[in-house]
Amino acid sequence: MNFAVIGLGSFGIKRAQAIKNSKLAKLIYIFDINETNAKKASEDLKVPIKSYNEILNNKEIDVVCVCTPNKFHKDIIIDSLNNGKHVFCEKPYVRNVDEAKEILDVTKKSKGVLQLASNHRFFESVIYARKLVDEGTVGKVLSFNGRIGHNGERLKDSWFWKKEISGGGTLLDNGCHLLDLSRVFVGNFTSGKGLISNAFWKNIEVEDTASGIFKTDDDRTATIYCSWRLLSGYFFFEINGSDGYINVDGRFDTHGGDKIFWSNIKEKKVYSKDFSHIKPNSYLLEIENFISNLKNSRKISPSAEDGLEIMKMIEFIYSK
Repeated sequence: MNFAVIGLGSFGIKRAQAIKNSKLAKLIYIFDINETNAKKASEDLKVPIKSYNEILNNKEIDVVCVCTPNKFHKDIIIDSLNNGKHVFCEKPYVRNVDEAKEILDVTKKSKGVLQLASNHRFFESVIYARKLVDEGTVGKVLSFNGRIGHNGERLKDSWFWKKEISGGGTLLDNGCHLLDLSRVFVGNFTSGKGLISNAFWKNIEVEDTASGIFKTDDDRTATIYCSWRLLSGYFFFEINGSDGYINVDGRFDTHGGDKIFWSNIKEKKVYSKDFSHIKPNSYLLEIENFISNLKNSRKISPSAEDGLEIMKMIEFIYSK
């Protein structure tokens, strides 16, 4: 399956490398509005540059991978879908609910399919947690509680700090991963509230810290906390079920969730597995899952519908 990557910042390069490493995909073109970025990426990846319109109009291209700053996601997604392309879009998808609704309307009329990036689903520990839940190890999932963050110094003075471009701060940058996983394990949330703050950087346009609590129609819950000032970098979540619990505990920069612990109340024993020795490959697994689902006409997830629900959860927090 032939890909083109639009947007060649750090995540665009990671996505491009994953596509190149896949036996199921071929990266045939790249584009970035920044000519210096594009030229360097072309030399490093050994992939030719094409213009934006050339990519949209090229019938060789099956999938457009969107990795630009958030402000530009909506128009590139819509242009790509309207030109019959499938789209794989880097998180956080879009900036607000209205943009998510506009894209969803387009997907309903397009031959192309849209998938949202959520590579944390493909951490080894998260895959194993889903296996345990599917096997009924913890019974019915009743709640999800997660924390995520990193040292946001690397984002200082970048477009991430500009609300008109990013749409928001840490909540859209990394909190969206927890929101997605909470829906994977618990389901659809219909109410919620939260708080945002600038605990560390006082004079920026977006939040550096956020928290939220959400509830389903049948009273199951999720709580999340995210920050750009978790200095060690961290990724953690806990699932509580009617018959047991699961803890995923990892350093964020390992991209794998190092360890998982679980217990069933009937057995009264704690089990664990350590994945820290496994080389992170969530970007590759995610791309190949997307391709496999396309080829076999399986449900795409997270989809445009999922993206809208995640943006509604974000709006619950921003509306206070």
